[in-house]
Amino acid sequence: MSAVTHENTRPRARILFVDDSRLMRMCARKILGNSYDLVLADSAEEAWRLLEQDERIQVLFTDLQMPGRSGFDLLDQVRGSDAPRLAELPVVLITGAEEREEMRTLALERGATDFITKPFQASELTARARAHVDSGHSRRKLRVLERDHHLDRTTGLGNRSYCEQRLSQAISFASRHDQPLTLMHLRLEGLAQLLADLGEPYAERAQRRIGQTLAGSIRKEDTVFRNGEESFTFLLPATDRTGAGTLKERFLPDLDALGLSGSGHSLEVTCQLHVQPIAVDHPVDVAGLLNDGLSGTSGPETAAPEQASKPEPPAIEEALQMIERGESERLRRHLPQLRERLQPLLSLLNAG
Repeated sequence: MSAVTHENTRPRARILFVDDSRLMRMCARKILGNSYDLVLADSAEEAWRLLEQDERIQVLFTDLQMPGRSGFDLLDQVRGSDAPRLAELPVVLITGAEEREEMRTLALERGATDFITKPFQASELTARARAHVDSGHSRRKLRVLERDHHLDRTTGLGNRSYCEQRLSQAISFASRHDQPLTLMHLRLEGLAQLLADLGEPYAERAQRRIGQTLAGSIRKEDTVFRNGEESFTFLLPATDRTGAGTLKERFLPDLDALGLSGSGHSLEVTCQLHVQPIAVDHPVDVAGLLNDGLSGTSGPETAAPEQASKPEPPAIEEALQMIERGESERLRRHLPQLRERLQPLLSLLNAG
């Protein structure tokens, strides 16, 4: 039987109810259909297909004994999934009154969340649905909070606390396996002031672009974090100082590609890379070690500062148009050059 979904103008919690009995499916629809977005399936095979395709399913009710693959098989597949939303999905097994206690104990050991015995009462099924929808919602909120706790919201990169956590893990791993470990710190000197001058929403777009560009530049084994307004750190496992030096060009961002430009002109941002080999053969203060690297006190730089081309001032006509558009602040950095260009004309006017 194809899945049946009842839509409403307001999103409702979606529940998947699996039973090979048409009568049981009809009962479930009558009891739950008015309160929940109910999806029905008549086999474990169809249920698994729906679970893979539909990320909105919040609770699974499944009969234990079905032709073909059983409710146990479906439970094992759900709990063995690599997707957290499935591995943590509340699964309520529907058992017959004749099912023995040993079978229920086995189901709990295999990851069942709850049981309901058929024939079930409407109030019992409703109570189970409400309880597990609420618990599933709480778990999803917790996962989001845990994920966001590690993120810098503006760039989408890992934040400072996550960097310290991952660095501590990487040092432990490198020590056990006698592997080198290196950090590379990138500083975009002038970025904070530049974004402040340009204002929102340009700053938001620019920072998202920075995060995407840096994340796209790393190898699969590397991780990049934002450790300050202008500072970013690359964690390079199994990489020594020499190897990090060869990666220099890979991690140096193209300022134009990052979208750090205004009115078609490059902005005054300087890129500096600092390589920090990590000693993994003795205990370290991870926070202090990271601070040393970010301040540049842990050793010599292996990459000379990369300076964006000096910004060319706009033409006089363009500068006048910018003033008319209310963009005077963006001209302040160019005033000395513009004054120099206008000086011959001003001198002529004064002479006349």
